Amino acid sequence: MKARNLVRQVCRTVAGDWVSRAYLAIAAGLLIWVWVDTAFVAHQDASFSGVWPVIFTAPTSLLFLIPGIDGAGFFALLAVAALVNSSVISLLVRRSGTGHRTRHTAGPASAR
Repeated sequence: MKARNLVRQVCRTVAGDWVSRAYLAIAAGLLIWVWVDTAFVAHQDASFSGVWPVIFTAPTSLLFLIPGIDGAGFFALLAVAALVNSSVISLLVRRSGTGHRTRHTAGPASAR
């Protein structure tokens, strides 16, 4: 039971509001685009597509960049950077109070 609560807490922290979910969706779309461009498109010169996810997930991705990392390690690094950034976005939205809507019941409290 504690593991389930931990998973819920992590999910709420990483994607607890629509802003962080939108960020993760865009990051996933960029990673899919880079994978398709790398796997299926032949380039005579280097492709610029791999730079966009790095820029989108900055500053975290820039902190984690390790020289010589490529392939699956590059995608894993960008995925972790996107999750860290999404967590920060979610915490900032929660702190500002604009991301979560509370449900209010109709009528005064004494009528319940």
